[in-house]
Amino acid sequence: MKNSISAAILLLFGNLIIGQTNLKTSEGAITFNASTPLEDIYAVNNEVNAILQLENGQFAAVLLMKDFRFKRALMQEHFNENYVESERYPKAYFTGRIIDFNIEEVPYSEKEFTIEGKLTIHGLTRSLTTKNTLKKHTDGIEMKSVFMIKPEEFNIKVPKLLFKKIAQEVLVEVHFLLNTQ
Repeated sequence: MKNSISAAILLLFGNLIIGQTNLKTSEGAITFNASTPLEDIYAVNNEVNAILQLENGQFAAVLLMKDFRFKRALMQEHFNENYVESERYPKAYFTGRIIDFNIEEVPYSEKEFTIEGKLTIHGLTRSLTTKNTLKKHTDGIEMKSVFMIKPEEFNIKVPKLLFKKIAQEVLVEVHFLLNTQ
C-alpha cells in the first residue's frame, strides 16, 4: 500500500510539472573559481534569478554582480570596483535554450543536455554552448552546469602585476532548483 501511495504521488507530481508552463527560481547559485597557485579566488552568488519554459526549453538567468560573496571583503571590493565594474555593469545575463528539450525525457536521475545561448558580462555578449544536467526533483527540476570563461573575452582587464594571481580561465559552476513557486 505504501509503495502505491508513493507511486501515485510521483505520478501526480510528474503531471504537475508537465502541466506547468514555466519553472523558476530566485535563489539559484553560481560560483566561480579564478584561483591560481599564488591566490585562492572563489566567490558564490546565491541570489540568481532563472526561468525555464517547459514547452520549448527556452532558458534565461540574470544576476547582480555585487551579490557575489568572497571570503575576504577586500577581494570583493576589488572585484566590483576594478574588474567587473559593478556600478557601470550591474548585471550578467544568459539567454538561450536547452537543445532537444522535452520535459517527459527528464528523468529522476541526472541526464545530460546541451544548452546554447548568449552570455552577457561586463556589457559584452558572447555565444556559449555547454553541457548541463537536468533531473526531476521533488521540488521541480534540478539543473547543473560547469564551464570555463576567459575574463579577456568580456573585456575584463587584469593588471600585469596581478596576472599570475588571477586565472586566465575562470571555472563557473551553476546550480538551480527550478520550481513553480
